[in-house]
Amino acid sequence: MESNWYERYYRRMLLDFHIQEWDPGFLAQFDAEEFADCVVTGRMKTATIMTNTHTGLCNYPSQVGRQHHAWNGRDTIAEMIAALHKRDIAVILYYCTIYTDWYWEQHPEARIVDADGKSEKLLMGNRGNPRRFSVLCPNNEEYRAFVAAQLDELCDRYDFEGVWPDMTFWPTVCFCPSCRRRYAEEVGGEIPTVVDWEDPRWVGFQRKRQEWLLEFIHLVTSTIKRRKPAVTVAHQSQTFNHHWMFAPSLPMVDENDWLSADLYGDRHTIGFFAKLFHAVSRKKPFEHLNTWCYPNIHEHVITRTTDELRSNVFAAFANDGAMSFIDAIDPVGTVHRRNYERVAPIFAELERCEPYAGGHFCQDIGIYYSFDNVFDLSENGRSLRPARYCFQPGTPPQGATAHRSSALNLAKTLQQWHLPFGVVTQKDLERLSEYQLIVLPNVVMLDKEEAEALRRYVESGGNLYASKNTSLIGNDGVRRQDFDLSDLFGASFRGESESIVSYLDPTPAAKQLFEEFGGQYPLSLYDNQLLVEARSGAEVLATLTRPYTDPRGSRYASILTDPPGIKTEYPALVLNHYGKGRVMYSAGVLESMDHHSQRELLVRLLRSLCDRPLCFESEGPKCVELTLFDQPEQKRMILHLLSIQQEMPNVPVCGMTARLSLRGRNPLELLTLPSGEAIEYKTEEQWLVFTVPELRDYRMICLNYE
Repeated sequence: MESNWYERYYRRMLLDFHIQEWDPGFLAQFDAEEFADCVVTGRMKTATIMTNTHTGLCNYPSQVGRQHHAWNGRDTIAEMIAALHKRDIAVILYYCTIYTDWYWEQHPEARIVDADGKSEKLLMGNRGNPRRFSVLCPNNEEYRAFVAAQLDELCDRYDFEGVWPDMTFWPTVCFCPSCRRRYAEEVGGEIPTVVDWEDPRWVGFQRKRQEWLLEFIHLVTSTIKRRKPAVTVAHQSQTFNHHWMFAPSLPMVDENDWLSADLYGDRHTIGFFAKLFHAVSRKKPFEHLNTWCYPNIHEHVITRTTDELRSNVFAAFANDGAMSFIDAIDPVGTVHRRNYERVAPIFAELERCEPYAGGHFCQDIGIYYSFDNVFDLSENGRSLRPARYCFQPGTPPQGATAHRSSALNLAKTLQQWHLPFGVVTQKDLERLSEYQLIVLPNVVMLDKEEAEALRRYVESGGNLYASKNTSLIGNDGVRRQDFDLSDLFGASFRGESESIVSYLDPTPAAKQLFEEFGGQYPLSLYDNQLLVEARSGAEVLATLTRPYTDPRGSRYASILTDPPGIKTEYPALVLNHYGKGRVMYSAGVLESMDHHSQRELLVRLLRSLCDRPLCFESEGPKCVELTLFDQPEQKRMILHLLSIQQEMPNVPVCGMTARLSLRGRNPLELLTLPSGEAIEYKTEEQWLVFTVPELRDYRMICLNYE
């Protein structure tokens, strides 16, 4: 099979094989040929098969680990590879790390240990939550050697197209002897037991966790690539869409050919991380995995409706991602053919769209996302002793104003108002100029390289929006006296308001942007704000107003609300000119706001920072998301429209208008794909304007131009 198979195969699946061996009937009925036939029935072109599982048992006669008793020496992996390759299906080998039970049982010295010195299995009885996990420390040298030996064994035994290493992330904070020894040797002293993002020792420990995990991931990738240079490696990339405990870092991206993860959550969350994965993946498409059972991977029987499955498929494809469905094998070894039959017509529809995939992702607004900032300052002072595992119920959620939360909520606003946006990271510092506007949603820590790149971007004519604590703390955990980007913000840090409710009162210069808010009725913000001082030349657009009393006290002005009552001169929103560009700084996290009127105000503020027309605009319901790709070699633009409504099946959307910015292109024809049916349009100055044909779930529209 050609080495670039992944460029053409957008229809994929993974066979989940986590079956224990206490019942002699388990896996007894597995038939590799029957499974391969089901893959063909589902119109899939790639299958991921498990060489080992969370049980730690192998599905082949391993000389390094132990084979599942059901196989009795049978090489099930060889059978599946032969059956799949015979049908022209690309084969990806699944290999589980860290969360493996057999090794945990055999090697107590390799277990994850919590701050109290305990190493226990993660046993949770709550319905619908992850459970039955045994976790190992990637710092244990013997375990690392075991992983490398098993990967060598797999590479020597089989021919395949790729490897999908699973669970290569920290399950929690580990205090095992291996971690304690490494920390003592490399840093000195004992591992900190209190979270504090303004303590260089704690932050230094987190950087060590990132470093150690990167080292383990590199071991896995390099071991595979050394034996099989042509195969692809895509680790389970949930590392990159969760909080600090997973210890994500940007260098880990380069250990993957593309990012590939179970992406769960609402459509806005999935849309954000799809754009993140597209942005950082070295090769395209990225991969979105999701179970075809409802509501999640912990259900075995109830299958999602056709409408729900279609929304998953095209949510990935609209962001140039491949879709991989997870099928959980029955304990006896059979697979449910009906599920493959249900997916087949959806994948047949996707197959007809695949020739039009890819291109340059057209984005005007870039949300800056930092893996070093996926924490919440409100965690400061929290003990690690009650720390939970990553997936455990009750893990404290991050607040609405934390960087990750505010970035996700901002993405929701941009999706709902149909603004062309993407996600940028430190990897993109040399191409910031491709965006009209970069948004820094409470990016507390910035290093010198990031700060200088943002200065160059604005000085050359780029525009910036930043909120609250952005650049107030160094990447080493040292709190600065002032924002590192104070010169860009046009504002200097002077302190922090204690009130947990605050208001923004617009000045006359911003009255039009704030519309109905102002005076006696300023804009509500359920967050405290920083106290800042405007620098010379900066324009104050709004000031801070406090409620009459502290909402946490017993004294009140109104028993049920906290109305605005104390006006201040502290700037809440500042506009500054820097070089050829402009910067808007907010002392609170406006991105955290939920109501339509609040989101609409944020959209007006962001659009006021854009100097030229966006690449598209639309007047349509919030349930519709638009993405646009330019394919200059084919001289065409591909517009994806996806409707995902809260209740399915979707109600058809009719009469929705859209405008594409021509930017010097001469339109030839506008077509709906893959049918090729023509769509009427007109041109208005720089815009191509048309009415979208009836949209039920997904529609692809092509503009051919010269």
